Amino acid sequence: LGHFGSYLLDGKDRDLVCSIVSAGAKAVEIPIFCKIRLLDTLDETIRLCKQLCDAGASLIAVHGRYRASWERKGPGARDGPALMDQIGEIKKAVPQIPIIANGNTITFEDVEANLKLTEANGLMSAEGILDNPALFLPRLMKAIQGNEDDTRKPSVDSNQPPKNATKIEKLKKKLRKIARIEKKVSSKGIDAADEEEKKRLSKKPKLEKALSELHEVDVHDGSG
Repeated sequence: LGHFGSYLLDGKDRDLVCSIVSAGAKAVEIPIFCKIRLLDTLDETIRLCKQLCDAGASLIAVHGRYRASWERKGPGARDGPALMDQIGEIKKAVPQIPIIANGNTITFEDVEANLKLTEANGLMSAEGILDNPALFLPRLMKAIQGNEDDTRKPSVDSNQPPKNATKIEKLKKKLRKIARIEKKVSSKGIDAADEEEKKRLSKKPKLEKALSELHEVDVHDGSG
């Protein structure tokens, strides 16, 4: 499919990848960070992380999913849940540099749960923070509270996500996928969509209705 990004993680390109990291580390005074996906086995991923560390990486972010594949389904696949437990094992095996966990992070509850599960040095979010740029705000507010007098403490509760936040964000994610399909169909015609994509398009009204109802529930409950 290509010779870039996660498609460079095969063993045949390991010397190339490590040489890139090494050259970068030698050329600049700022830290070199790497972001990877899981390899086929945990042992392989740990070996890769150790090699990147030896090459000069100062931090590694691990996306808890495997490299994109049309054949792979379920946990670790593109549309399946990320395997955060593997990131925890990587953190234990590579303690000499910070490990950042990536995946399964939609709400602040996810942030806390994933940090606890993986014991990673930090956590990054992609789609979750696009939908909610204040995703990490409650953590900041807790830090502020710990350093200020009671009279200056901001309210953390007011920054907590609505109780239906997880359901809402999952529906938004599905609707974003549908929007991408609609864009493709708009430019190339309906025949450009496969059967699975057509099924997703047909579900749009139902998903939009469900999203609207969840928003109304949160507003009526005073959570929104």
